[in-house]
Amino acid sequence: MSRTLRNLLNVWTILATTLAVSAFAHGRCGTMQAVESWIENKGKVTTAATTTQGSCEVEDYYDSVYSKTTSHFQIFYVLNGPHAATEKFVDSLAVNLEKAWDLHISKNKMLVPKGRDTTVHYQKPVKSGLYGVEVLELNLVRNPKTVHGSSGFCEDCFAVTNFSGRNNWQTSELMIDNDFMVVDLFNSEYASLDVGGKKCKYWKSTKPIIHATEKYSYAEKWDKAIRVTAFHELYHAIQVRYLSPYEHMNFWFEASATGMEEVGAPEVNDYVRYIPEFLDQTGTPIDQNTAIYGASLFFLYLHNRVDSLFDKSIWENFSKNPEGSFRQQYASAVEARKKNPQDVFQDFAERLAYSGKNSKAVDSSAWFSADQPLWKTIPYIYSTEGFRPDSSIFSYNYYGAGFPNLENYAGKASVLLFKNGHASLRKISSINTLDSLRTESFAADSIIWIFSRFENPSPLPGKLASKPLRAYPTPWRHGNLCFAPLPLDKKFIEIRNRRGDLVFRENYNGETHCLDENFIKSKMVPGVYRYRAGSSGKTKDLMIIY
Repeated sequence: MSRTLRNLLNVWTILATTLAVSAFAHGRCGTMQAVESWIENKGKVTTAATTTQGSCEVEDYYDSVYSKTTSHFQIFYVLNGPHAATEKFVDSLAVNLEKAWDLHISKNKMLVPKGRDTTVHYQKPVKSGLYGVEVLELNLVRNPKTVHGSSGFCEDCFAVTNFSGRNNWQTSELMIDNDFMVVDLFNSEYASLDVGGKKCKYWKSTKPIIHATEKYSYAEKWDKAIRVTAFHELYHAIQVRYLSPYEHMNFWFEASATGMEEVGAPEVNDYVRYIPEFLDQTGTPIDQNTAIYGASLFFLYLHNRVDSLFDKSIWENFSKNPEGSFRQQYASAVEARKKNPQDVFQDFAERLAYSGKNSKAVDSSAWFSADQPLWKTIPYIYSTEGFRPDSSIFSYNYYGAGFPNLENYAGKASVLLFKNGHASLRKISSINTLDSLRTESFAADSIIWIFSRFENPSPLPGKLASKPLRAYPTPWRHGNLCFAPLPLDKKFIEIRNRRGDLVFRENYNGETHCLDENFIKSKMVPGVYRYRAGSSGKTKDLMIIY
């Protein structure tokens, strides 16, 4: 099961099932499931369940409970049984939670999380002024349906930020898995404890959680899992100080928490696994992209290129206007910084184009993340002919090759021109700009057109000037051979040899038409040819060399 919640048909259900789950779970789990259950059951309280067996009580699965106190946290843990942790584990957790506190609250000035007076599982009082954290085997938690939702099970969880329910949603605690081992659903097995003559069974965690890209075991490198967990999960506890997850669920809960984990623990790169699915949905409005963890790329852009306190403004805007869309909150935060929301969004789309192999074509100062070479290269729509770009509201799109028809296009546009391994960006401020870009695009090795739209901008100004038909590149040696701009009142390109004999006619249906290399070599030997649109009028020379 994928944590990115693939193939869910209802967007609201997708969003409703994403909050307050570990950023590191492969399935739906934790408080996310509790919130989902509340939404599906229209606010009815989910009946609590128990993980105990027979006459065994929750307390039979652990003995003495210890606590470690830091400046802002009280961490509860045990040293024996299925919930057992180690002192080194707890010490690492304490250090990283304080680092997360420093980033989120001391540096970014977010609200302080509001903790419970008593912990959920170990039922221990939390010292006044401290935030409670429990280290435990998550699938043996007390009242699992209350914590994990209707299934009562948390598949592949690192941690859960557990909220206190619809009527007390600002209050929460953190629950951290004790060993980052999970129950193998395909090869599950029981273990048991002997407690006062009773045999207390439980599902045994035997499968380590694996880093998706680097393939190491988090059970062995638990310090890395702790680092991303601390930054991600504490951020959930802070988010709900601003907005109720039960009433106003949206994709930004997970997108921003995943982005913040990367800011706090950039060396782990757990978030990279979600980028391919996010990039595969270019053309989809960013607030409807189902790869909500991959949407952390937009967070990273805003944090690194606009303002490190940008997300604070987003959540403050939600607090003031909880009924508002993310798009409204984003626009308000941008405008407060004396910037244009459309310009900022287009800049994001342009810099996102420097992902994967494209990152090598520009200086790293053009990136918005040091990880961009690790990402998948952006996919684009390939067109050898003329095309009309499509950008829905709050979306962006990429096109390779071809030449755009921008009449009545409403949005922002630019083009990346690749030549000899280097890329240069050209802004398209009006339709007339295309006239000068046509010559540059002919000479480029490859091109990527970039389009974005935020809300409903006015169409690009200007009118495309009439230009004579050209073939490019000329002389032709390899690759595609293209013709543009083609007249709309003609239907085919005509190629003749130097004697005037017809070599072939090629039908077209746009302003640009390209022939591939294999076709050219099958029809034309090296030499000089003449071409024109239609069967009448002057011809132009074209040289073929290979």
